[in-house]
Amino acid sequence: MFPLLRCRFDGISTAGRLSILVALAAVGCSRAESSSAPKGRLAPSVVVTKVVARDVPVEVQAPVDLRPLEQADVGSKVLGYVDAIFVERGDRVKKGQIIALVRPSDLPDQLAAARSSIGQIKAQAVLAHTNYERAAKLAPSGVVSQQELQSASAALTSAQSAEASAQAQISGLAIRLGETRITSPITGYVSARRLDPGALVGPPGGGAIVTVVRMDRLRVFLTLNETDAMGISVGMDAHVELDALPGRSFLGKVVRVAPAFDPLTRTLEAEVQLPNDAGELRPGMYGRGAIRREIHPHTPVVTVNAVQISSSQKYVFVLHDTKVERRTIVTGAELDDGTVFEVRSGLAPGEEVVIAGADGLADGATVRVTRDVNPYSGAPTAAVAPAESNAGKAGKASKAGKAGKAESIAEQTAKQN
Repeated sequence: MFPLLRCRFDGISTAGRLSILVALAAVGCSRAESSSAPKGRLAPSVVVTKVVARDVPVEVQAPVDLRPLEQADVGSKVLGYVDAIFVERGDRVKKGQIIALVRPSDLPDQLAAARSSIGQIKAQAVLAHTNYERAAKLAPSGVVSQQELQSASAALTSAQSAEASAQAQISGLAIRLGETRITSPITGYVSARRLDPGALVGPPGGGAIVTVVRMDRLRVFLTLNETDAMGISVGMDAHVELDALPGRSFLGKVVRVAPAFDPLTRTLEAEVQLPNDAGELRPGMYGRGAIRREIHPHTPVVTVNAVQISSSQKYVFVLHDTKVERRTIVTGAELDDGTVFEVRSGLAPGEEVVIAGADGLADGATVRVTRDVNPYSGAPTAAVAPAESNAGKAGKASKAGKAGKAESIAEQTAKQN
């Protein structure tokens, strides 16, 4: 059996030879056992979750900012100086309410001059009328020629026109003088006061005195590209989420759609109006608006953690008992701020997909499964189990203690061996 050792057995007693043979046999058996024992390797651990179904709204989204339904920069049509302003920023005003007074430069003098000249013009009109009547009576007898009669008629017409023109000039000056009382054109709130008393206003260099906005309804404009604009129509439901009011959604309706695309940006604007009876929304707020085009009922959805991307294809690992299957899927709309995908094909509700530990997995791989656990924090995601009685807790505690003692005894025995 051991030819190399045969020559060395000479001179050794029979008992020594038996001891050597027993030791060599033991070493051979131990090597055989170690070579025949399989080298065990644990399967990779993964976290899975079930695919659920929900109604998926198909929406078109775009960044928006709130704008007032109506906004008016109120100025003066009369050249003059601001004499007084009766409102401040934030005040509520009604349509027709006086908000400022302007002191005109020369309108009162122009009106006085026009009123003084109209008396003379009226006297000339009365004289022209008298001359025409006299000429008309004398013309049949031949005392007044036909030419003189025509001249009297023309003078009467000219005098009447001058009187009407003077009267119109007085009316116009009176209207302009009344326009020195600046009134609000709409009902709303003063959003800005731009000038103070003493400022020069009116054409050509005058600007707005105050800005008034209507806030009972606000509007937003969604800028849509050619693909998203298809199917958008008046009356569709819409909603807006604002950065200043997180967690809240404000509902509205599409009230207007532009008839043509902007030739520069190739986009289309859709107007959505939002009610603001409570006054909590303010023009200038920024957020995101969405128009709901349709709803896909009872559609599978999957968390973004389960989706893997390779060669422009999206796939997931579906659990079957202790093995996983690599399956290609087609996704649709993004939900919940991009954390959930709509699955148009490839998955069914109730199937379990891997959401953590998918790196390095292959089709048909064996895995160790953990369910209902947050892959990042390790906290359980399933519902908390109902409370147990004290007896049940004590029984479990005693069993756990016994199991712990048994494990410790087994470990000590193994060490001794």
